[in-house]
Amino acid sequence: MMLTGTVLEAPQALIYPQNQKQQVVTMASEEEEIVMTPTKKGKATHIRMERKTRINDPSSPQVAHVAGGEHKGIVINKQQANSDDEVYGKPQLQLGFMCFLVDQKTGQHYVESRKLKFWYQENTDYYHQVTTAYDFFKELVRPENFPRDYIGFIKKCMKQMQGEKFCMAKKVDLEIEKLDEGEAPLSPGEEGFDGFGLMREDTRPTEEIVREKILTVLESAYPNVLAVEDLVRITASEEIMVTEQLKGLYDKELVKEMENGGIVRQVLDTKTEVKMVKQMPTIASGQQPSIAIITAMYCEKLAIDAMMENKTTYMKYKTEGESNVYTIGYIGEHKVVSTKLPAIGHFRAAQISSGNSTTRLLGSFQNIEHVFVVGAAGGVPHVTDYSKHVRLGDVIISRCNDKGYIYYYCEKIVQDREGQVHYNLKNWSPRDLVLQKIAENIDESRQANPDYAPWEKYIQEGQDLLMAQESNFARPPTASDRLYINVGEGQVIEVQHPEPPEGIVARHDVPKLHFGVFGSGARVVRNDSTKLDFATKYGISAFDTEFDQVLDSICGNVKESFMFVRGVADYRDGSKGKEWAPYASLAAAAVVKTIIKSLKNRHLDDI
Repeated sequence: MMLTGTVLEAPQALIYPQNQKQQVVTMASEEEEIVMTPTKKGKATHIRMERKTRINDPSSPQVAHVAGGEHKGIVINKQQANSDDEVYGKPQLQLGFMCFLVDQKTGQHYVESRKLKFWYQENTDYYHQVTTAYDFFKELVRPENFPRDYIGFIKKCMKQMQGEKFCMAKKVDLEIEKLDEGEAPLSPGEEGFDGFGLMREDTRPTEEIVREKILTVLESAYPNVLAVEDLVRITASEEIMVTEQLKGLYDKELVKEMENGGIVRQVLDTKTEVKMVKQMPTIASGQQPSIAIITAMYCEKLAIDAMMENKTTYMKYKTEGESNVYTIGYIGEHKVVSTKLPAIGHFRAAQISSGNSTTRLLGSFQNIEHVFVVGAAGGVPHVTDYSKHVRLGDVIISRCNDKGYIYYYCEKIVQDREGQVHYNLKNWSPRDLVLQKIAENIDESRQANPDYAPWEKYIQEGQDLLMAQESNFARPPTASDRLYINVGEGQVIEVQHPEPPEGIVARHDVPKLHFGVFGSGARVVRNDSTKLDFATKYGISAFDTEFDQVLDSICGNVKESFMFVRGVADYRDGSKGKEWAPYASLAAAAVVKTIIKSLKNRHLDDI
């Protein structure tokens, strides 16, 4: 695209509303002006916007236009043949995103890559570089005043640079490139993106859809038993359809019929002995497990059990009320017990149930010294900071912040008379930091030797063991890791993952380890702007479904050593990333195995 004095017939973005409002800005300095120079480099158009000392010679042969009136302080240069990036060097920060467009004349759909590159004033620290870049981007794509053409988009960039809020930015380069059909990704709607109002039409046969719903419901409820009428009600399907699909599931041994006609999900694991019991057998004190591992989703339980040796599963079955499932086995020299909480989620009854299940676990196995909460969560992306950015399949390990907390739960959001938002919080911190110290030692070993990654071997072993499962524990294609930002009013844009710094070779086929604080709360997670504000205020690395009752039970039972290890399955709270959840859970389980195998067994030392 060449910027000329002619108003372009620009295509409109499908993903934005078209109304505009005038933006009011305050000049960072009356002695400064924003100078825009368009250049061309290969297939890409560059719009370079620089903060310069005001000139008094508008007749310069390089100047095409000097704005006045409400746009005073903006100077447009003539197009240059080439970019002069060598003068400025590599940008300090870069943020890329995709626009899904339609040509108004032809109706043809195409994709445009846009990149914002930032250079800053001297002595601008890294924190302010990152926050300035992200705020600049968020302001630029606000739906209520998103520009409807290229000229408006470029003008808004320049007007934002005039604002005092972005005075740290010395230069911003906007790179625009139309992607060829072969290299352009599918739009969210075409690919079936779900989560911001772009819903996929499910074209599968009704029978297949109902069958999947039945399995999902039974896996969520597991180890609890459900009646056929429960499945009919929850799946909103005809009883004859549910009954017919259950027959096929019986034949594949994916479900099992219990007494009184109840149905439970059946685990296909030839290496695990399964015992149905009314009461847990008595285990001698010296044979009791010392580590408890809590999971909430069915695939999470399968993943952690795949890390164990010499294991036995006990189904403590009840025809009415809550059942319990415990798998006892070994990881390294430690005896461990894993369990699955039935139907954890945003409903308070489910949360209370999860707390009760945790209390029963810790009451049944009273020698527990360490507790892990393992599975899938939603990562908090950092689109301008590669070092902090999380991707799907990465693993986040809880680490205490400067206040000693590893988990924040938002009970309530309130707004004061000045319109300021406040969060009513609960928070938790382990008193015994032995697990955290081991995780930090693992991180140090990895940094000293980039090839150190025992969890990669455990992931492969787990995938081999779980191949027969209905869930697919293989790592999904990297191309499916797409990051969308809600810019309001149900509108989204796709943001590119940040590029690694020069000299760093990025691998996207293995999980990357991160350390941080976890957050949760339905009131926070359901709104993207609130979630971002909450994450920023409390330094949240990942969001979970609510584990407040579980944590209350852990602390109430005086278990002082506990840790969250969660694989990133989506960018919300982990509950929407169905494609990535099995792999993310397996990656988290493999990291937990690495930590446990690094933990000394003091009981063996006493022998």
